[in-house]
Amino acid sequence: MLKARQHQAGAAWPRCPLRKATGRRLLQPTQAMLAVAPVDVSTNGKVGGQQINRRLIMMRHADSEEPGGQTRDHDRPITAQGADSARAVAEKLASRGWLPDLIMSSNSLRTRQTLQAMSAAVASFGAAETHLLGSLYTVAALDGQTLKHLQGLVAGAADRGRSAVQCVLCLGHNKGMEEAASDLAGSTVRLETANAALLEGAADSWEAALGEGASWRLVALLTPDA
Repeated sequence: MLKARQHQAGAAWPRCPLRKATGRRLLQPTQAMLAVAPVDVSTNGKVGGQQINRRLIMMRHADSEEPGGQTRDHDRPITAQGADSARAVAEKLASRGWLPDLIMSSNSLRTRQTLQAMSAAVASFGAAETHLLGSLYTVAALDGQTLKHLQGLVAGAADRGRSAVQCVLCLGHNKGMEEAASDLAGSTVRLETANAALLEGAADSWEAALGEGASWRLVALLTPDA
């Protein structure tokens, strides 16, 4: 199971270790999957003076058990079907070459287990720098706050990191995740469980890319079955 990390000011985030599948073959990325070329961060997010393309995956956690008994909402596990759906979406993302360099996720049990299932299917999801944050759980219930919160989180990790970040996976909860995806796409995006909205945009930095007036294109909406 993925474990949240304690972060101290000024300290670099450690990379999430590679996780091994149990009874399931790990999908190793091919050259075709790794379609996005690395970028020299010394250019401040530009290549040849031009803004670089950025990829954003906005995803809702996999199907989880209904609340009941003494189980807190934060501690609800995903179902067996939810785990299958998470693996299927991870494989679809890999087949398109959408492999995240950075993952920003809620620290709820269902989001952590969604990531665990994804990394069991595709090794790259387990190798990405991963931040598990309680704030992404709580902010999802507040009107219009998720996107602004993500801007600060992603910019803080990606723009001031030591390596180029071109693809970011944001994994969380509705209603916040749907609101943020819709605001970026400029149209309504519906995120059922284990659905992922794939967005592309160009900007000098992640802070600018997720700021007011940013322009993103909705490339696809991935579902486990379609």
